[in-house]
Amino acid sequence: MAEHLTNIIWLRLLSVALPMTPLLKVEYRKGIYLPEADLWLDPHHGVKRAFISHAHSDHVARHEWTCCSALTRELMRVRYGMSKDGHVEALPMRQDFEWEGWRLRLFPAGHIVGSAMLHLTRMSDGASLLYTGDYKLRQGLSSERCELLTADTLIMETTFGLPMFRFPPTAVVIEQMLRWVRETLDEGEIPVLLGYSLGKAQEILCALGDAGYPVMVHPSIWEMTQVVAPWLGRLPDYQLFDPARAKGHVLLFPPGGARSQAIRKLKICRTAMLSGWAMQSGAKYRYQVDAAFPLSDHADYPELLETVKVVKARRVFLVHGYTREFAADLRARGYDAWTLEGADQLEMSLDGMPDRLDALPPDASGAAKGVVEACDSLARWSQVGELAAAESSRLKKTALLAEYLRALESENDVALAVRYCAGLLFDPAAAEGPVNAGWAIIRRALQELSGLSDAEYRAISRSQADAGRTAYLVLSRMNLLDPQTVTLGETDQFFRAVREVRGPVPKTKLLKEQLLRLTAHTGSWLIRLLTGELRMGSKEGLIEEAVAAAFDQNADQVREAAMLCGDIGRAAVLARRAELHAAAPQPMVPIKVMLASPEETAAEVWQRMTALGAQSIWLEDKYDGIRAQLHVTPQRMEIFTRDLKPITDQFPEIALAARQMTDAVILDGEIIAYSDDKKLSFFDLQKRLGRRDQADLFLPSDITVRYVVFDLLWQNDRSWLDRSLQERRQQLESLQLPQGLALIGVQRAHSVEEVEAAFMAARRRNNEGLIIKDPDSHYSPGRRGKSWLKLKKAFATLDVVVVKAEQGHGKRSHVLSDYTFAVRDEESDNALRVIGKAYSGLTDVEIEELTEHFQQTTLEQKGRVRTVIPQIILEIAFDSIQASDRHDSGLALRFPRIKAIRKDKAVEEIDTLTYARKLAGLPGK
Repeated sequence: MAEHLTNIIWLRLLSVALPMTPLLKVEYRKGIYLPEADLWLDPHHGVKRAFISHAHSDHVARHEWTCCSALTRELMRVRYGMSKDGHVEALPMRQDFEWEGWRLRLFPAGHIVGSAMLHLTRMSDGASLLYTGDYKLRQGLSSERCELLTADTLIMETTFGLPMFRFPPTAVVIEQMLRWVRETLDEGEIPVLLGYSLGKAQEILCALGDAGYPVMVHPSIWEMTQVVAPWLGRLPDYQLFDPARAKGHVLLFPPGGARSQAIRKLKICRTAMLSGWAMQSGAKYRYQVDAAFPLSDHADYPELLETVKVVKARRVFLVHGYTREFAADLRARGYDAWTLEGADQLEMSLDGMPDRLDALPPDASGAAKGVVEACDSLARWSQVGELAAAESSRLKKTALLAEYLRALESENDVALAVRYCAGLLFDPAAAEGPVNAGWAIIRRALQELSGLSDAEYRAISRSQADAGRTAYLVLSRMNLLDPQTVTLGETDQFFRAVREVRGPVPKTKLLKEQLLRLTAHTGSWLIRLLTGELRMGSKEGLIEEAVAAAFDQNADQVREAAMLCGDIGRAAVLARRAELHAAAPQPMVPIKVMLASPEETAAEVWQRMTALGAQSIWLEDKYDGIRAQLHVTPQRMEIFTRDLKPITDQFPEIALAARQMTDAVILDGEIIAYSDDKKLSFFDLQKRLGRRDQADLFLPSDITVRYVVFDLLWQNDRSWLDRSLQERRQQLESLQLPQGLALIGVQRAHSVEEVEAAFMAARRRNNEGLIIKDPDSHYSPGRRGKSWLKLKKAFATLDVVVVKAEQGHGKRSHVLSDYTFAVRDEESDNALRVIGKAYSGLTDVEIEELTEHFQQTTLEQKGRVRTVIPQIILEIAFDSIQASDRHDSGLALRFPRIKAIRKDKAVEEIDTLTYARKLAGLPGK
């Protein structure tokens, strides 16, 4: 320490004693800026003049003038559609380029093929600066060796700026990877190597060059490799990925491919991540792969120190990664070093944690250890859940669950187990309230039990994007030695106790006490139940099949009983008793609504209906409202949404009108909004939902609502589900409907032309389109069959740019699949204004490619949401557009979905706010 202090004092004395050339000014303005040269270094946003070090998307943006290496220019042209000439200047390596009093020279950075460092000299006095960009000193297989020059100022990346990051020799890592590939192939499985499409993928290909294995690559890797192949060494025989011929090949995919649909369908794949972060404990589990190898295209800690020593800079600025830690390290060694961004990177160690859930301790897979929990215990239920989650075959999942259900002794345990498998805590038909123990309470309980800090907990949570896995990792730290047997009945009592108490403190206390009674694995499944994220592939249809198999009943009858009871748990008990015939509609127990299948044209509608033997069909207007089910008895009435939630308090005028009915009924219909006898849109109706102060509903308003009836499901203790639509309609017409309730109009069509004419007439009435029905059809709750169709056409499309990307859920929890998008406000200097969010319309491959892009172009991350560089253009289809204060554009889209990724368009070409307002029928600002 004394020596380091002496070095600092000596450097300061020299700076006073000797006249020195003034150093170049360096500023950080959400990017590195050299004001004297008016030059930006790898900025994320468009600027006047910029240097781009390499073609990874987090370093690329469109600028008025850009300089880079020739290969980087070609890669940007192919990958991002950037022009080959004009504003992109390709500078030859190691040659001087004089420009406005400055000398620019590029030197290989060793990061990826084509990557370059920039050496900049002020010609007036010789002051110099070296910007490394991303780099490494080790000789790569697919890139030139890095060349360092001395400079007065050094700007360097410090991705791996901690002493723990000392990478093994590249040859050792490659030998380990090849051994893993060979063993995987020998065992009859398919090895999948994961690396970014540009850079890491080519490094892996070069490593496979002499191994003799046939290789298949992801399309994005194929595209990049075709561009850079002339600059690479010996490559193996590689071809585009073809799942039909994948067996016997080594597959090379981007990182998001580990859990892609294409890989999952092959079922015999083993995955390996190649990344410098593989040096961290638990890397396999964090990446959810079978193996991880520390092959990196960044400098490790010894190389970072070597760089500072070789460049001999008077001042060092650090960007990316562990900047503050490495800056403090350098200052202790006598260097004038500081972080330029003023930001740190949080990466926590997961020491002592298991790498995979299939390597759990005995409580997770007790059967393998000879430990079988009591059938009625939560531990046994969680063991079965784990086994079901690991099983890809639907038939095997069904058989596994059926065997478990058959072994349960009490009807109550059967009902609870079935509900839990479906992700339900209570009987949904009983209209019991929610537990109200959300993420904040779960996080607080887990942190208090484990002692983790907020930062540590966030790091685990973000790395997993799954409540169950996060809970398991956290609870594993507790080393609970004496777990207790907790039954399903006791678990039910726990959930009810949590629901009854008020406030986060008592709820947290109850959750902590319950988790202390459970092993880490069982506790993690308790958390899964609380969050509804089981991840065991137990869709409702599969549970119904398992119930049928367990008790030798017909699966369709179990499914129908579940629909009529409103609860799969009740249906399971009836199946156990062989009394499924006893299931019938009951007032105040909502039934899943019958759904209509979409069709694009009147011709397709007519073809589908006539194929059923229909000579004529019924047409009803498709309203822009809320699908609702009305239950009325002399004692009570309720309104339920299509997802079976009560909304009676939101629409008191409909409730008041329904109470005047003389018949007990269950009706299916739509709530629509009116003003001055003119039907309004769903957006107007939506203003009535979610109000907590119901007094507001009786304040003077121009908006009223009506309930339009289009079907009869039950009347006076008699079910009408098995009667034809024509019979149900006749009975409906005999009902006396009070004011506020109205019967929907029906017309018959006998040709394609009549269907098309009716559709256009419905649109002129400001309705969405048509519902087409077979008059002989029965009512099938919850099903989307061929006897009901819907004809509606997209309102328009907008070209928008993605500004935020959010982590998905379920099978998409490993990708960024939810996109917030914006239009241009040309009246406010082309500011981007958010207009909506969409998550449907793209293929799994497209989502994985966008995930890779957004991970590399993230500007800021808050929880599951990343603010990204606005580069990706989407074409969005939607049903309608309306004024709304939900977004800063003042507009909102109904049912937005992604129609296409517009790679042919730039941000400057997206649609404007003025155009969007025009589509909404609103005047310009």
